[in-house]
Amino acid sequence: MRDIYGLDAGQAVDRLDSDLQRFPDPPKGPVSALRGEVRQLRRSEQPDPERTSEARVLEALREAWRYYTLPKLADKAAEYLADRGIDSTRLMSTPGFGNIVGHTPRYPDQLVSYLRNRGFSDDELVDAGLGRRRSGQSVTDAFQRRVLLPVRDADGKVIGIIGRSTLGEDRRIAAKYLNPPRTIVYDKSETLYTPGGFHRMPPDGQVVVVEGSIDALAVAAAAHAAGLGSHFQPVSTSGLAFSDSQVDRILALHPRAPVIALDGDQAGRDAAAQLAARFAMRGREAAIVTWPAHHDPASWLAQRGADGLIALTRRGCLQADGSELRPHHAAAEAARVLMQAAGPRLDAKVAAALAPTQRMTPTVADRYTQQAAEVVAPVVVAAAADVSTDNRGRVNNVIEIVASYGSRFPTSAQLRYVELAVQSIENFELAPGAWAERQISTRLDQFDTEPLDLAVRAEAVVPATSASA
Repeated sequence: MRDIYGLDAGQAVDRLDSDLQRFPDPPKGPVSALRGEVRQLRRSEQPDPERTSEARVLEALREAWRYYTLPKLADKAAEYLADRGIDSTRLMSTPGFGNIVGHTPRYPDQLVSYLRNRGFSDDELVDAGLGRRRSGQSVTDAFQRRVLLPVRDADGKVIGIIGRSTLGEDRRIAAKYLNPPRTIVYDKSETLYTPGGFHRMPPDGQVVVVEGSIDALAVAAAAHAAGLGSHFQPVSTSGLAFSDSQVDRILALHPRAPVIALDGDQAGRDAAAQLAARFAMRGREAAIVTWPAHHDPASWLAQRGADGLIALTRRGCLQADGSELRPHHAAAEAARVLMQAAGPRLDAKVAAALAPTQRMTPTVADRYTQQAAEVVAPVVVAAAADVSTDNRGRVNNVIEIVASYGSRFPTSAQLRYVELAVQSIENFELAPGAWAERQISTRLDQFDTEPLDLAVRAEAVVPATSASA
C-alpha cells in the first residue's frame, strides 16, 4: 500500500483496515517501476554485521547511551514518564538501576555529530543501529523525538536502544515504539527487555510478561514504590511475537507460573492465549490478566499506583471476590488455542487440549485439566449432538461420547467436566440435567472398571466426517 499508493505507514494501515470492497486503481505507469523507486527512496540502509566489529559497536552504544542520559536529557525523559504516572527517579536512585531512561536531543543529527567527534565513522553508526542513512542522503540520528530505554546483556552492557514516541498515539505521525535493528550484538528474537537488568527473586517472586517496555518500566517503578522491587521481574519483547528462545528464557526466570499481562486489545488477548499455550506445551502453567477496555499495565498503574500491583500477582487471586481485577488461570485460553490448531476432528481436538498434561507434574496437570474442561466439554457435546440424529438414540449416543472423552480426564477433574457437559446438554435441550449427570457418571464408572483403547472407541463413536467440531 505504501509503495503503490505513496502512503505513509499509518495511512497504509488505515486503508487496509477500511471497509472498502476494492482498492482504487493504482497511479498510472508500471507498478513494478513505481514500487522500486519508492522503495529506494524510503528504505534506510540496514546494519551490516560483517562490516563493524562487536567491540566497536558496543563502544558506540556505550557512548550513545552516555550522551542520551546527560542530565538535561534524562530530566526530560523523567518528566515525560512522570506525566504518565511513572516515577523513574526513584528507580534511578536504586542500586543496580542507574541510568534506565534517556531522551533524544532537539535536532535530528546531534548524536551523529557527537559520535563523529569521538572518532566513529558513519558506517559504524549505521552498524550500531544509531544512525539512519538513505541513498543519496547524509546520516541522521536513528531516534528522534523519543524517550529511550536501554536493552542490556547479561553483563549489563547496552546492546540496543528502544525508542518510545513522545508525539502521541497517532500512528500516522510516528510509530509508537521504534525497536533496535538486528546488529552484530542485538537480535530481537533472542532478547528480553527488563528495567535495570535481571535479578534473583524470592520463592514468591512474580515474572510479569508485558507488551511494551514502558509497561515493564511502570511495573518496576510501582513495585519499588511498594517496597517489592525484588519480588517482580517485568519483561517485554519487541512486539507480540515470542521466539522459542524467549519463551524458554521467560520460564527459566522463576519456577512459579508467570503472569501474562499484554495489552487489553484483541491483538494482545490473542497473543496472550498463544503464549499461554506455548507455556503449557512445555509443562508450565500461566495466569492471564484481562485488562478493561483501553487499559494496559502502564495506564492501570498510573491510575492506582502501587495498589494496582494486585492485578499482576497470583497471590490470593483464587480467593478474590470477583470485584477485583486479578489474574486467572490460563488453561482455558491455552486449550482453546491448541484445539483450534488441531483441525476439525474431535479426537484430535481433545488430544491436543490435554497434551500438555504429559509434561506437567500431577498437581499442575490437575489444575490445568480442571480449567481446560471449560473449553473441552462444550465442544464434545456439540460434536456429539451434531453426529447423532434420531431422538432416543441421539441422547444415548451423546451420553456415550461425552463419557468416553471424560474418561481421559484425571478423576479429580471429571466432576468439573461432567458439570460443564451437563450444562451444554441442557442448552441443546437434549435431556434433563439431573438425568444426564447420572447417566454420564454411570458410564464413567464403567470406563474406570473396563479399560478401553479410548482412541479406537472415539473413532467408533465420532465419525471423521464431523467437520463441524
